[in-house]
Amino acid sequence: MKKKKTSIFRKILTVCLLGMTCMLLFAAAYILGIREWQVFDTAQVADMQQCTLLYDADGRVYQELYHTERRYYTKLDALPVYVGQAFIAIEDARFYEHAGFDIVRIGGALLADLKSGSFSQGASTITQQLIKLSYLRSDKLISRKVAEILMAIRLEKAYSKEEILELYLNRAYFGSGAYGIQAAAQEYFSIDAAELSPAQAAMLAGLVKSPSGYDPRTAWEKVQQRQQDVLEQMLEQGFLSRRQYREAKQESLEISPHREQTYQYGYYTDQVIQEAAELLTVTYAELMEGGYRIYTYLDTAQQSRIENYCRDHKAFPANADDGEVCQCAAVVLHARHNGIAAMVGGREHTTRLAFNRAVAMRRQPGSAIKPVMVFAPAIEYLDYQTTSLLLDAPEDFLGYTPRNAGDHYRGWITLRDTAAYSVNLPAVKLLNEVGVNRAKQYAATVGIPFTDKDNNLSLALGGFTTGVSPLELAASYMPFASGGFYDAPGTVARIESPDGTVLYERKETPNNVLSEQTAFLVNSLLQSSVQYGTAKRVGQAEVPLCAKTGTSTYDDASNNKDAWIVAYNPEYIVCCWMGFDNTDDKHYLQKGVTGGTYPADMAAWIFEGIYAQREAPEFEVPQSIAAVKIDTYRMQNNLELRPASADGHSGTEYYKKTCIPRELDPKADQMQVKECTDGAEISFSGSEAYIYALERREMGADTFVLLSRLRGGENYLDTDVQPDKVYVYRLTPEDFYTPQYETLYLYIPGQTVQNTANVIE
Repeated sequence: MKKKKTSIFRKILTVCLLGMTCMLLFAAAYILGIREWQVFDTAQVADMQQCTLLYDADGRVYQELYHTERRYYTKLDALPVYVGQAFIAIEDARFYEHAGFDIVRIGGALLADLKSGSFSQGASTITQQLIKLSYLRSDKLISRKVAEILMAIRLEKAYSKEEILELYLNRAYFGSGAYGIQAAAQEYFSIDAAELSPAQAAMLAGLVKSPSGYDPRTAWEKVQQRQQDVLEQMLEQGFLSRRQYREAKQESLEISPHREQTYQYGYYTDQVIQEAAELLTVTYAELMEGGYRIYTYLDTAQQSRIENYCRDHKAFPANADDGEVCQCAAVVLHARHNGIAAMVGGREHTTRLAFNRAVAMRRQPGSAIKPVMVFAPAIEYLDYQTTSLLLDAPEDFLGYTPRNAGDHYRGWITLRDTAAYSVNLPAVKLLNEVGVNRAKQYAATVGIPFTDKDNNLSLALGGFTTGVSPLELAASYMPFASGGFYDAPGTVARIESPDGTVLYERKETPNNVLSEQTAFLVNSLLQSSVQYGTAKRVGQAEVPLCAKTGTSTYDDASNNKDAWIVAYNPEYIVCCWMGFDNTDDKHYLQKGVTGGTYPADMAAWIFEGIYAQREAPEFEVPQSIAAVKIDTYRMQNNLELRPASADGHSGTEYYKKTCIPRELDPKADQMQVKECTDGAEISFSGSEAYIYALERREMGADTFVLLSRLRGGENYLDTDVQPDKVYVYRLTPEDFYTPQYETLYLYIPGQTVQNTANVIE
């Protein structure tokens, strides 16, 4: 009974002492004119800088960004319980008992200060230290200490003990640029804070008293002694058992080398930062200290390969006489959603937010713009075909007199060869026929920028006022690679806040800007460029590719200014540019350096890397496209379009099924069915270049049955006919399963009724 009365008395006495102390503190605050505690915003302690993390396409962190404090916020319940206990044991043993300040420790510190004649003793609780870390200076004036205690009292009312401990563990500075327990665990042990052992937790708890004085890399003996002090306090206060204490004392700790801040994949990371800051409407500093989680389309393997390629001087044109290097830019896009997989904006990245030639530079694209400005509009709007003939000869277009390279002219030439050999005059004539405004309207839908002065036929050859960036040019090819769809390119897929709230998510909503047929036919043209034209060096990749080169000239001596290539398949689009930043008489690409040389080699190398471990896809032929066998000898030598003969030179051309040239029309006419003793003999006149499907159904049946596949002009004997039944025969070219190419015949044994499709039920 006496013991119980004593306990109650002590509680009453403690409450009275706390009350009297608080009254004295408020009185002191009034006398000293301390006002900080009154305007103190308790939410401020939770507002702390956090590292922003960048993730690659596989969801792995590849870069951490921070402004002045490297910190990763960690929830208390994600940590082993002994981590928080280690700090309580050494910093604030009565943490769960006091109301923000520890009157016992204050009394002891005051006595010690009176004896020493100085204010060297702190006696700060964890709550007070949190106030100091987030709000106050670290000086030890009495007025500052009074304000700190009053703020701590307010903070304890606003937050639970667990929340205060969590905020403290994330606020504390551990030295070597590590703020918070997670950064400290990574800095000193290269592990997550959730993996800390009691021995490691005790060492980190010992650092916060003096991060510089207890640096594990320079004062290991002091650190070990401090760690032992923490472990002893943990044992004494019941946070560790005897067995845990012994194991922790015996654990050998290995300190990791200092983690120097890296800045990986510079040009790509720069672009991510700029895009994310614009998407969130924040400054760069706010972005880097906001704790955001930014998910990107980065393919780190390809990015590293391209960066290494840029360091190989042999892979680029020669330096200028004064030593200035030929620069480059390269972009790798996903063909289906235009996410940027890799990007370099120069040969070397030397500073953050450097000038990025892949994005910020605009140059004349030369003939690399022809598929966008000329070929696609001509096929889409005017139904031009790959075998359409164009006259390659000099012409004056109201004062504009374009030339071919080397002033070489071929006369009549197909659209396919115009694209493959990058012939200029037919391209200009095509643009003139399409109309500059209509071509510009299409090009604008795929992101090509124009100025008010860009209103002439020179656009067919890349004659822009300011030009395009490599990223814009690469993105403009997306409809060819994707089957007619375009979406604006970007590096950022998703952005989350520190608590996981999605702040931005890229919606993949590509616009249908081109027909599937036109996209495929442009691809067919640009495959020829790789097979035998100006882009044939990109064929080194040994994967199916389409490509278009471009070269802008510098002077009449055939020296050049810009060299381009865009190469692609159904999965990726690659654009490479090379040239000097400021082209003049000392800085230019020497004769022979074109888009089909060094840039083509670079593009081939990129695709080799992409498909080093897997098969590359090919473009599928759409249902609306017909594959037609033609006589290639007559086409090449006489410019005469004819179906391939059985014994002639055969090659495949592609056409929209609604635009098959008359010369290649496969329709089978004059099908005849003749009765004979063995059944019915079917004959027809059709081109021997085609295979025809002969089908039959009984009158009243729902489906046809395939009887045979015949080459044009062959006969067929149907022995499976009954005299009391009526049959319908259908003949269709196998590549042209459309109604306009069907030939139907109604056959009634004993009668002759030919080509009566109009009377069939």
